[in-house]
Amino acid sequence: MSKSQRRQRVVRDASIKLGVSIPFAVGTYWAVLQTLNGLYGLEIFVVLIAGLVGGGMVRSFVRDRNMMLVFIVLVVVESVFLSQLPRPWSGLWLVLLLANALGVMVGDIARQGIRAAKPKLPDVWMINGVEEPRTDRAKAKSLASLASWNGAESGKFFVERNDALFEAIGDPATGFIVHCVANAQETNQWRILGSIEGTDETKIRIPSGPAYAPSGVVVDLEAAKGALSGFFHYRGPDPELTWTSAGQVLDLKFG
Repeated sequence: MSKSQRRQRVVRDASIKLGVSIPFAVGTYWAVLQTLNGLYGLEIFVVLIAGLVGGGMVRSFVRDRNMMLVFIVLVVVESVFLSQLPRPWSGLWLVLLLANALGVMVGDIARQGIRAAKPKLPDVWMINGVEEPRTDRAKAKSLASLASWNGAESGKFFVERNDALFEAIGDPATGFIVHCVANAQETNQWRILGSIEGTDETKIRIPSGPAYAPSGVVVDLEAAKGALSGFFHYRGPDPELTWTSAGQVLDLKFG
């Protein structure tokens, strides 16, 4: 998909969500106002705006994997606070709930707009921050660099191309933890090479000192190089290798 097509899709999606959220917010305000015989218009408006802002901030700034939990906590805290106030505030909890849900939708629009506005990296390979336009050279350089990598001194090894990202932490002596994703903006797409199952742990070296990880995801140099070679072909995780996508994937991104 070209940049212009992506931009058009973002605008289209934002228009649809705005087209739904704005009339729904206005309709909610009007319906509640009529239910209360035209009273408490200011209070209803304040609660509606507070919910929109709260839900919008959750969607804009909280990671995808934590969003639902944070959203639930926010609604509970707001509802408890509202229940302590005199009427009509204490009776407007349903308005608050609906407003928070609408706020998440509005926040998603803002999130997409921010992503669309971010400058795109040059369409070249980046090896630990150094550009290399040619794929054959980039692959050779990155494989050679990985073979002599010292994670305790240099931290995380990475290769990227646009939103695709390959990361490895460790060294050939102790092993590597390898992460890979086709679109780094989507947290649920991250994969870790190997299996998290089992209780055995292996120590690797990172800049902050020794780190321990499930032995199934600490791979040797040859396995890490195989995953890196596959990354150059697929621009993401090699489907012929064993990857894990459980919740611990991001917790094991040391460095």
